[in-house]
Amino acid sequence: MRGNPADGVPTPDPGSLCSLPDGMAALPDGTTVPDPDVVDNARSRLASRYPASDAADLGQIPARPMDDAWAVHSVIAAARSGAERPADALDVGAGLVMLGNLRHYLDRLEADLLDAAEHVDLNWDVIAAIIGIPAEEAQNRHSALRARRQAQ
Repeated sequence: MRGNPADGVPTPDPGSLCSLPDGMAALPDGTTVPDPDVVDNARSRLASRYPASDAADLGQIPARPMDDAWAVHSVIAAARSGAERPADALDVGAGLVMLGNLRHYLDRLEADLLDAAEHVDLNWDVIAAIIGIPAEEAQNRHSALRARRQAQ
């Protein structure tokens, strides 16, 4: 990885695009877990460039996942609209890092909710009806999410 440390987001070396960056782990199902330092740098960059309307000072690192989702949305809006602070390539890259981190967060959250559904004795037919997929697919998804969570 290379890049300008002041920007807060490392950029990959052109020759390393096919390999995982240092510190990034591949899970058994082939997904990757974003490097926490890269996530922190991306979050810091986006918080300083696209603060939530009710955020305190520029540069404050959001502590809630919805703040991360808002930052990703803000980058998209800034890239599309020619905003006062237009998004640049580093902003979009930081947004992609945050999106990957949000995806992993939501997977862990889903696994925990499915564990809770089992704990309160919801059967898989009811769970499947709630989430709109066949019962066998819901059980398989839960198993995969549980395995991914344990591998992290």
